[in-house]
Amino acid sequence: MLKIHVIDAAHGDCILLYFDHSKILIDCGPKSFKARRGVLANIEKILGGNSVIDIAIVTHNDDDHIGGFEFLLDTPIKINTIIFNSLQDIPDIIKSSQKQISYNQDNILRQKLLEERGIQIQCLTRNSTPLIFRDIKLIAITPTVETLERMLKDADAKKEREEKKKKPKQISSSITEEIKPANALQKIQSDQDVFTKDTSITNKSSIGLVVEYRGFSGLFLGDAHAEDVIEGLKIAGFGNHQFDVVKISHHGSERNTNIELLKLLGKTEYILCADNETHHKHPNNTTLARILSLDKNQTLHLSSNNPSLSAKIDDFKSLGFSINETYPTNGVNTLCYEYK
Repeated sequence: MLKIHVIDAAHGDCILLYFDHSKILIDCGPKSFKARRGVLANIEKILGGNSVIDIAIVTHNDDDHIGGFEFLLDTPIKINTIIFNSLQDIPDIIKSSQKQISYNQDNILRQKLLEERGIQIQCLTRNSTPLIFRDIKLIAITPTVETLERMLKDADAKKEREEKKKKPKQISSSITEEIKPANALQKIQSDQDVFTKDTSITNKSSIGLVVEYRGFSGLFLGDAHAEDVIEGLKIAGFGNHQFDVVKISHHGSERNTNIELLKLLGKTEYILCADNETHHKHPNNTTLARILSLDKNQTLHLSSNNPSLSAKIDDFKSLGFSINETYPTNGVNTLCYEYK
């Protein structure tokens, strides 16, 4: 049996895939003390006496995904392999002589991995050969090499701004005012739902991953862009594939999940890593409305039992949706999937 532990990482992502013989960690939440304390305690509790993570995956360089890794490395937990498209390694990936630049957290993590711990980093892009470990197959559908090249140039531009003491651009998407559930549904039903794409190059660089093992297939999207996921799925042969579960992109932001992607995914369960607490108020009502407009009996697995999040789910239930939602107990929402 595969156990997927969705760990409450506040507004961030942290998912531990617990196979019979292997452990794979996808992201490690933010660096803030309160969030990381709970995340690390729960990872150690789940692993028990066998404190080994076979593969750890850093989907991309945003604090709510990468921040906790620096502190995870200071615990007794042993990590055998890390998949991380570090800015320091992108010149090798794209065969560029461009000087190596890094965002701060990217640089700190890479130094801990290579210089202090000697842990080897593996890179994974859509262009990579799928990684097979003990019959577990990891297939990256995002990012492309071209996206990583763009991110490297963005890092250069950011360094120039900082040197000129100019305020750097925000990495995450712009904030838009959230509309009510009924209004979001009405827009979709009247074909007036306008999808505005995420513009963050950091989010676009996310490792979007298909995980396959003994009949199970799951899709874990980090903060990937919808159009890239659609393209990547089709290229990898998943254009008409039914996943057991999908970790929705960017905490349910309205800029990362559109109707076209949801129709391509078809009938599945969704994991939402969000707590509805930050100023973004993720998951967004528009994203929830898009999901529910295609399946009124949707199963949603949530990373937080924050009252404001459950109230948001209840608002949709009051509109006639029969949502099957699960919440964490003591900070962990455990999903179980029998091998086929």
